[in-house]
Amino acid sequence: MNFSITFYISIAVLGLMLLPHASLRPSDGKPFFDRVISKEMQGFLSVFIIFHQTVITLLHFGIRGDQMLPFSDYYYYGTLAVAFFFFCSGFGLLKRWMTDKDYLKGFMKRRIFTVLVPFFICNYIYLTDAIIENIQNGKSFDTLEVICSFFGIFLINNQMWFAVEIMLLYVLFRIVFSRIKKPMTGILIMTGVSLLMILIGLLAGHSDSAVMSYWFKGEWWYNTILMFPLGMLYAYKEERVNKVIRKAFTSIVITTSILFVIMDFVHRGLLDDLIYWTEYEGSKHPYLDKILGLGADTVFEILFIILIITLISRVRVGNPVLKFLGKISLETIMINYLICNKFYFIYRHYGIYAYLPAVLAGTIVAASIIYLIKNIVLERRSGLFDGEVR
Repeated sequence: MNFSITFYISIAVLGLMLLPHASLRPSDGKPFFDRVISKEMQGFLSVFIIFHQTVITLLHFGIRGDQMLPFSDYYYYGTLAVAFFFFCSGFGLLKRWMTDKDYLKGFMKRRIFTVLVPFFICNYIYLTDAIIENIQNGKSFDTLEVICSFFGIFLINNQMWFAVEIMLLYVLFRIVFSRIKKPMTGILIMTGVSLLMILIGLLAGHSDSAVMSYWFKGEWWYNTILMFPLGMLYAYKEERVNKVIRKAFTSIVITTSILFVIMDFVHRGLLDDLIYWTEYEGSKHPYLDKILGLGADTVFEILFIILIITLISRVRVGNPVLKFLGKISLETIMINYLICNKFYFIYRHYGIYAYLPAVLAGTIVAASIIYLIKNIVLERRSGLFDGEVR
């Protein structure tokens, strides 16, 4: 019962985040998806990811999924939120490249360092925490592990994978689009790069260590990455796609919604059958199983993105809360797992009613502090509640 009530409260919280200042969008033919709305939606979805990671943490500590119903449903939708992050990144990069001839000047500091700085802040927080825990438990890392972890080659917390991968994509974007002139050529190259990353992840399997992990260990490294070039494609064909959306809005919403429900059922079944982990289940065709899971994930994510973009074409959302959360969305998804783990004692003593609000508040506070430190390092003046969304 506690989880049921908490689930409905969490849904209400998500709804209340979107409702303030929401309005119908005038049909004036102007673009309806831009950097501001994409960042605000990422802020919204970062809270969704907090709920997702809370479920993952409780499962890790031995709470069964059926004990958490319906709150445990968040487990199945984390990929959708991350997929939208990749989509927005690809869209934003190509859009700016096409409209700003000097966009690649200062790209390292403006884009890559914006991820690199909070990544290392969080990395050192996780490393310090792991060393302290080892001391308390009478264990130790060897010298190579500490050195590799210090430089981010090993990930103390594998949830940091997103920052590593988005930085790799940014670097590759910088290399590719500094040399090509035609957007479609660059999109095809970035699609090829994404497919190569998928192949590496498929072959790499999972980490054998519960503490440290190499890059590309686990399906989360590759089951959303194709949304990055898809976002680039939308930026390139935005005007044409928007015309279709406006003309066939009702048909798209109905069709996509039906297909989304069907794929939700399929996706749940595959995850429950450990489709990505069949290498440990004695499957005769583990890689085919992984490809099946990847295919289902990809279709599921595309349907979700189509549905979101289509709804945004008619409904304008945006308010100070979403703007604030959008600013710290990257820091939120990187530091959240630590907060979930460190605050687990609250769940043991007081239950989910106290645990979830504590995790939500603790993550936002920690992410805000990291965001401010990042801005100091990068010599930016934008605060939490003022300046541009970056």
